[in-house]
Amino acid sequence: MKTRFLFPQRTKYLGTLLLVIGLSFCSLSLYLNSLPQTDGRIFVWHHFFAPGTHTLEVNGDECFDDEIQLSLILIGLLLIANAKEKMEDEYIASLRLESLQWAVYVNYGVFFVLIFVSYGLSFFAYCFYNVLTLLVFFIIRFRWKIYALNRSLNTEIA
Repeated sequence: MKTRFLFPQRTKYLGTLLLVIGLSFCSLSLYLNSLPQTDGRIFVWHHFFAPGTHTLEVNGDECFDDEIQLSLILIGLLLIANAKEKMEDEYIASLRLESLQWAVYVNYGVFFVLIFVSYGLSFFAYCFYNVLTLLVFFIIRFRWKIYALNRSLNTEIA
């Protein structure tokens, strides 16, 4: 894996901050279920796929809470997952690639099971959150492998 496509190591801290803010905002809105709605007007493109009916309307009753929460969580996870390590070598790159492959398998395995156990709107909710689970599985697996590597190195030294 080429390291030129990875973010600098310090972006991991920014990603963690954005993830914590996004998850806090999400849990707060789920707990209260009544956060104030945005007063600003939002431009909505209606009938995008109907030929000849492309209209741009101003809709004042839209709320950006869900979009902001998901954006903060997604950007935070991307920054955490794609930040360089302090010592980025070939072994770390192979761990990163192996963890990504494992995360894809687990993610689609979970998705395959959800196809048969969920129906209707709950299936769409699972599909919505399935976008994030690939990054979550990757981060968990990669961090676990880094932890195990550091632990084995510390026991060999001692």
